[in-house]
Amino acid sequence: MKVLQSKEQLQEWLDAANIDTALWGEGNAKRVEHLFDELLAGEACLQDNPPLRLVDVVQIIVRRGKQILLEAEQELKNGQIRFRNQPPSEKIKAGESYTDAALRCFREELGVAETAVAFLPHTYTQIESATDSLSYPGLKTCYTFHMIEAKVEGLPNEDFWRDNAAFDAGDPVKRHRWTWRYSR
Repeated sequence: MKVLQSKEQLQEWLDAANIDTALWGEGNAKRVEHLFDELLAGEACLQDNPPLRLVDVVQIIVRRGKQILLEAEQELKNGQIRFRNQPPSEKIKAGESYTDAALRCFREELGVAETAVAFLPHTYTQIESATDSLSYPGLKTCYTFHMIEAKVEGLPNEDFWRDNAAFDAGDPVKRHRWTWRYSR
């Protein structure tokens, strides 16, 4: 795995790998400093040959009848809106279990206490997917998704916004908008 000591070294690595970062920070894309923060936090790592970002993610399915909870959008620090349309998700930090990451997601993004969450272990699945990252265009990313269902008490019945408890602690997301959608 590639170890980089500064944002400048990261930019040099990206340039050497012919990854154009000119549009990073535009639209849904994050900036180079956000990738560096991910690396420092242990939320991702880089592979040299071929250039690849490796990320483990937990996705939690929360059901309410025939509906599931989805993060509709995020409001970033600069006021920019990122559309998401995905279940509650969190990058798993180095040395962290997927359930610990899921509980961190509920605490930071939904304001839900650990005691309000019950995981359904028999629903756990894991898949890998290699794709271009929406967050970092041009940087191929291999995701390992750990998916599990959970019962969660105390969530609103209507669409709602929640402030991000990790905002400004290396996380550019100011708040999240959650919605209930009918599942297939």
